[in-house]
Amino acid sequence: MTDTNYKVGIYLRLSREDSQNKESESISTQRELLLNYIKDNDLEFVDEYVDDGVSGTTFDRVGFNRMIRDCENRKINMIITKDTSRLGRDHIEFGYYVERYFPEHNIRYVAVNDGIDTFNNNASNDLLIFKSAFNDMYVKDISNKLRSSLYVKKKNGLFVGCYAPFGYKKNTLDKHKLEIDLDESIIVKRIFNMFINGYSISKICETLTKNHIKTPSMSKSMKLGQKNTFYGVWSSRTVSSILKNQTYIGNLTQCRQKKINYKSKKRVNNKSDDYVIAEKSVDPIIDKSTFDLAQLMFCSNKNRSTRGNGITNSLLLRGLIYCKECHHTIGFRKVSQITKKYGLVNRIYGNCNYWQKRKRQNVCTPHSINYTNIENLVLNNIKMIINNNLSKSNLKSIISKSNIINNKKEDILYEIDNINKMIEKNNRKLDDCYNDKLDGNITLEIYKKTYNNISAEIDRLKIKKEDYIKKLESFKSENDNYYVEQIDNLYDMNHISRSLISLLVNKIEVDENKKITIYYNFCI
Repeated sequence: MTDTNYKVGIYLRLSREDSQNKESESISTQRELLLNYIKDNDLEFVDEYVDDGVSGTTFDRVGFNRMIRDCENRKINMIITKDTSRLGRDHIEFGYYVERYFPEHNIRYVAVNDGIDTFNNNASNDLLIFKSAFNDMYVKDISNKLRSSLYVKKKNGLFVGCYAPFGYKKNTLDKHKLEIDLDESIIVKRIFNMFINGYSISKICETLTKNHIKTPSMSKSMKLGQKNTFYGVWSSRTVSSILKNQTYIGNLTQCRQKKINYKSKKRVNNKSDDYVIAEKSVDPIIDKSTFDLAQLMFCSNKNRSTRGNGITNSLLLRGLIYCKECHHTIGFRKVSQITKKYGLVNRIYGNCNYWQKRKRQNVCTPHSINYTNIENLVLNNIKMIINNNLSKSNLKSIISKSNIINNKKEDILYEIDNINKMIEKNNRKLDDCYNDKLDGNITLEIYKKTYNNISAEIDRLKIKKEDYIKKLESFKSENDNYYVEQIDNLYDMNHISRSLISLLVNKIEVDENKKITIYYNFCI
């Protein structure tokens, strides 16, 4: 130890996880220990820096940042913590400060319980890198345990998010239960009704914004007591997220997003297969037939193409018309023409999108066609089918056996098959792990840890498989009355809507000779 006059700052930190698991980590206990150390070693105490309830995975903390500023201002030149984990648990950031920043600024660092003193050459300092790694692994272990606990709650239909989904609110007596928010549920119903009645996503956003309907983010701010008279602009992403959320039919859907890892706050969208869905765990806002019809319309909307004039948003058959030769979509545009009989008229014409983008490469032909001709042909064809001695019961039977339902069943069977393969793969991993243990390639501790991790993954896959099997078993009963209301409207031919067309028509092909072929979702 040198004769330097050390001006000491003590750093105290306690996270929520620490407070739940170790009473000895309390701020007062840390303070008492460090002050006694200063007294015993005849050091000059200058200030204390506290971060209470802050995770050690981040170094962006109020108390820590103030301490670093005081180091740079030479107010202190020695930092003492109870142990290395109090300074931080991210081994990368910890290594930067202890091995680079502190030495460069001539700051002495002491972790009392770990025997670390950077200005002394002792054996404990040699273990600093390992202690840092263990501290990091502790956070990862806590994160995994917390994630597993939350996963069980979500599977049991308990809500564990900070904010309730738009249309719902937390129960005042039990924060893990949701109840319908009457004002917001009206907006949710309006969005679904607009969509299945032919409104495009952009048109829904425009309508809600013009009517000064509060957005989910504005609604969230108002619930938190933040005064705000601006109701915000609705985005396509927000509306699409609402239309795809199964929570609105009573199936609480969570884990739609996830953190990149336990150290980062950045969130990314999860794949739909990784959603945690608890069926019939909340009161529904939307009936299942409306929701399923919206999902069906989403599929066809993915294929639509616009020219920037918005004309395709109002087309009954948008997203369903394809080029027979290259299988790309037909894009439509409004064309103004002057005729002798009617003067200026507007017509809607379409061309193969692939040809339109690559005319010089001669990849296809124009396939120019009048949209009105296609729509009239499709509607007349549907009328002919219905009037051809086709009763409501027969129509229901035809649609219930349609490709839509069969495709849904095939999707479920495909997922079950994938899960079986993953379970089999993990069982092989267990066997390999056991053989490595017998051969002495790994220690007993590593074997137990690996075995527990793989077993937990197998259990998760089995639960997921059971959910798919239940869906498959209940699929038929749920769809018995799936299209009853839609069939009534179609049979009476009172209202041919975008939703009805999506229900019946799979796709429409146009060849280069302008011949039109209609493919239905059922066999005629």
